[in-house]
Amino acid sequence: MMIRKKYLVKPALQLKYVLIFTAVIIVLGFLSYYAFFNALISAPGMEALSAGTVKNFKNVYANGFFWVIFIFAAFVIIQSVFYFHRIIGPLYFFEAVMKKLAKGNFGVKMHWRKRDETKELAQSIQEMIENTKSSVLEDRQIIKDAIKAINAKDSEKAKKLLSKATKWCKTDSK
Repeated sequence: MMIRKKYLVKPALQLKYVLIFTAVIIVLGFLSYYAFFNALISAPGMEALSAGTVKNFKNVYANGFFWVIFIFAAFVIIQSVFYFHRIIGPLYFFEAVMKKLAKGNFGVKMHWRKRDETKELAQSIQEMIENTKSSVLEDRQIIKDAIKAINAKDSEKAKKLLSKATKWCKTDSK
């Protein structure tokens, strides 16, 4: 099992989503605060309380609600860093692998951790890498055999061999 030591592999992207989560929590916190506050203040029997009691009630309610929202927000934000790490971390690795593949390096291996959210994608990419690599190796062998046939002046055999090359690669959309 591979353990990443760096949780912010794409800091700008990860922090963007953490900030979005934070903004959503703050907005929902304020909306919840005012909805519950108005419901409690307008509840039957509140008019019978003294002004001092209502003022104390408002202060206690505001402080309690603030701490509940603060603790909840802190938990969600910390949890979102780990969650986004399980999504953005593999995306970062996929980008690195794709760059190597684009340069023709098919010796790369995809790996994934058991808690990554993109295991299926990683497995599919690894399968694609292995299939492409084995097909390229087959084509190289076909080309070597065709060169031997050309050197032996057997053009029919060379044509037959070369007609088999790159048949695995579909270039049309059909």
